[in-house]
Amino acid sequence: MLWTVLLALLVLLVLQTQLCVCLRELRSGGSGSPSYLSSSSSSSSSSSSSNATQQRLPGAIIIGVRKGGTRALLEMLNLHPDVEVAKAEVHFFNVEEHYRRGLAWYRAQMPFTLPGQVTVEKTPGYFAAPQVPARVWDMNPAVRLLLIVRDPAERLVSDYTQVLHNRLTRHKPYQPLEELLLHKGHIDPGYKALQRSLYHQHLARWLEVFPREQIHVVDGDALIRDPFPELRKAERFLDLPPRISPNNFYYNTTKGFYCLMSAGHDKCLDESKGRPHAPLSAEAFRELCRYFREPNKLFFEMVGRSFSWC
Repeated sequence: MLWTVLLALLVLLVLQTQLCVCLRELRSGGSGSPSYLSSSSSSSSSSSSSNATQQRLPGAIIIGVRKGGTRALLEMLNLHPDVEVAKAEVHFFNVEEHYRRGLAWYRAQMPFTLPGQVTVEKTPGYFAAPQVPARVWDMNPAVRLLLIVRDPAERLVSDYTQVLHNRLTRHKPYQPLEELLLHKGHIDPGYKALQRSLYHQHLARWLEVFPREQIHVVDGDALIRDPFPELRKAERFLDLPPRISPNNFYYNTTKGFYCLMSAGHDKCLDESKGRPHAPLSAEAFRELCRYFREPNKLFFEMVGRSFSWC
């Protein structure tokens, strides 16, 4: 009887030992993920990494023109969920100090975006700077370029008005526009603001580098009168699905121009927009319009469309 009990205890001890070994092996095997889970986890991690936001070089640049409506165009494009914009003018390609810092510095000025979103920056000084087209091409030959133009005579007066405002704010003297614009009763071609309005000269340099279909011309005067049609054209040019609607705009009677509406929040451009122009006599303005007549025709031929300018 005693031997039977001892034998039973021995069998139980052996079984317990084997059970412990099995449990230890199970724990050891279970500490790592099965191969399909490891693969799935790796795939998920890779997917998560590829979907992470990061700063990317721009896929589109608003290259000008100065005082043509570049800020309005940028803010309106930013209504699109697939667009992220650089908040400040970067001046990478037209300022030597910035350009020497390289593309890594330029990329660091861009917003964070998801794959599939378009990064847009705007620097109106790019359009008239001779060195810029080749530099932009070197950065990305496939980049989309947006050029917003307005009546060159009105643009010139607006350009002068901004400079005048800045100088008065700093308590610095500045000549009246007519003195800068006219020399012995004739237009002075050396006036810098006038040179910026010679659109055909600057566009010719861009077309030496980029094909015409890569440059989209936005009618700045039409953008002010009725923004939506111009934004729809810009969406198509950027290969974006149509997401901007007429409901994104409302006319502010106090300011005298359209403001933006998105997700129940409205936004109007700053007080510099719509600032009254500096005075210029009707005679001087007519002379200015006559001066621009031929350059405007050349520009119309280059872009294959005409505008209702003076």
